[in-house]
Amino acid sequence: MDALRSLAGSLVAMVQTRLELASVELAEERSRLMRMALLACFGLVFFGLAMVTLTVLIAIVFWDTYRWQALGVLVALYLAACAICLAVARHLARNAPPLFEATLAEIDKDREILRR
Repeated sequence: MDALRSLAGSLVAMVQTRLELASVELAEERSRLMRMALLACFGLVFFGLAMVTLTVLIAIVFWDTYRWQALGVLVALYLAACAICLAVARHLARNAPPLFEATLAEIDKDREILRR
């Protein structure tokens, strides 16, 4: 009976350790995603300001000769850049590592040890 209690205690301790690991991983991932989202927002604001300024500059330079053509080329370039960014973001989202990767690896190790 004492051996059974000891085994149950060990199993509970092992599960608690794995849950603590999962909690730490979740907190790290949340922190990383928040930092990444904040930096992305700032980057997008500054990029938007730069694109508006560049568009105005090019429109001023070509105002007397090729204003419509210059603005058309800029629109095409912006749309191409948008498509590339969306494709890269889609690729990153599809190839992201699984959440709780380390926790799942530890649980697999525990399962293998218990099978022996």
